[in-house]
Amino acid sequence: MSVSLILISAALAAVTAITAAGGIGALAQTGATRGGDRAETDAVGEDGPRPVTVRTRMKDPDLLADALRDIGATVVVQDGDDLTAVIDGVELAMTRSAEGVWAAHFHRADGLELAETDAALLVERLDAAYALRVQQTVAARIRERAASAGFELVSETRDDDDTVTMVLDVKDYA
Repeated sequence: MSVSLILISAALAAVTAITAAGGIGALAQTGATRGGDRAETDAVGEDGPRPVTVRTRMKDPDLLADALRDIGATVVVQDGDDLTAVIDGVELAMTRSAEGVWAAHFHRADGLELAETDAALLVERLDAAYALRVQQTVAARIRERAASAGFELVSETRDDDDTVTMVLDVKDYA
């Protein structure tokens, strides 16, 4: 047995709203709608997998592959809009549609069914790792472009919760 998740791109606020609602699993179980964010479960027969739809900020397949490695995935293979990996004894196959919607299919190597909550927790871990990768990419771009944009990077700090604070000074052209 297996579990499939459909991951629809959404703003950072949407993920925050889902997390604040008690996590993806809780939102998926209730089928609740909160501020335009939606998670759905659709039964596919009594014994079949129940696809779960959640909103996410994951868009870049390269960052997604790196985030998978960050959380311990092995055998990460990226082929265009398809991504496969093995993590914690779970085979993960992700495919991105032309609309940018990621579908994630989870299958346990031992053939047993993966619980929805376990799939949701895996997606939460992946989402956090992806967010950190995005943050690192944005910080690198700021560092690279600061001088050409008329700024000087004065300091950079990282808090315990991985919040990055950069102080930029405007260059004096006088």
